[in-house]
Amino acid sequence: MEGLRRFLSRHRNGVVFVVLITISTIAIGTQSQSVNSASKHLGYSIFASVQSSAAEVGHFFGNFFNSIGELRRIRQEYEVLQEKVSEYKTIERDILDLQAENNQLRELLDFSRKTPLSHVAARIIAKEPGLLFDGFTVNRGSTHGIAEDTPVIAYAEGFSSLVGKVVEVTDSTAKVLPIIDRSCFVAAKMRESRYEGLLHGLGAADGMVEMTYVKKQAKNRIQFGDLVVTSGFRSIYPEDLYIGRVNAIRAPEWESSLTLEIHPLVDFTRLEYVFLILETE
Repeated sequence: MEGLRRFLSRHRNGVVFVVLITISTIAIGTQSQSVNSASKHLGYSIFASVQSSAAEVGHFFGNFFNSIGELRRIRQEYEVLQEKVSEYKTIERDILDLQAENNQLRELLDFSRKTPLSHVAARIIAKEPGLLFDGFTVNRGSTHGIAEDTPVIAYAEGFSSLVGKVVEVTDSTAKVLPIIDRSCFVAAKMRESRYEGLLHGLGAADGMVEMTYVKKQAKNRIQFGDLVVTSGFRSIYPEDLYIGRVNAIRAPEWESSLTLEIHPLVDFTRLEYVFLILETE
């Protein structure tokens, strides 16, 4: 112990120097470790932030492209559904058209069974253009017993309504001249009052016909909407076929007779089926 004191006393400066050097070294080592630890922590924080941001960006773009793909798929499904809806609408229209045609054919069949006149049913296959039209062609001809001047009727408003007469015939077709044509004349009469006149077409776009030579004293007995029928006298047309309704009455003072404007029962713009009368008395 005494020897240690003498050594420290003799080498005091050297011992102090060594102690200071040792403390400094330990301090520097400790400080370096703190700095390194802080640097590592800062690096880890920055890396983690960058990695998190990159992950979020990647997630965003991943969702973005997935959304584009999903929208494309939804659009394709939507287009497929639209095509199906269009097909269903077409089918629905076809069904409604078939139902309407079926109902029309049922009415025509019922009319065909009830009418006492010998006849042949026919379908219009062609129309000739004109101001309205000059005539139309049906799918029946001489092989079906059709000849020139054969009367043609149709079912309209529940009546056997006059359409016109046959003017040309082939083996399998016939051309019909409608009553709305200027060259078609029909002996007619009022259904109620029985006043007679001569009916002829006007060739007008509205399809009106005109009845002339009606006695003037009939003016007070004819009203708007009265029915006009065929007279049957000295005519190719059977008696009491319905023609139309009175639409207007003209009675000029300088004329000795009335002129009636008649609206036909048959709608010639929509006419599809007719009946050709084979035998008349």
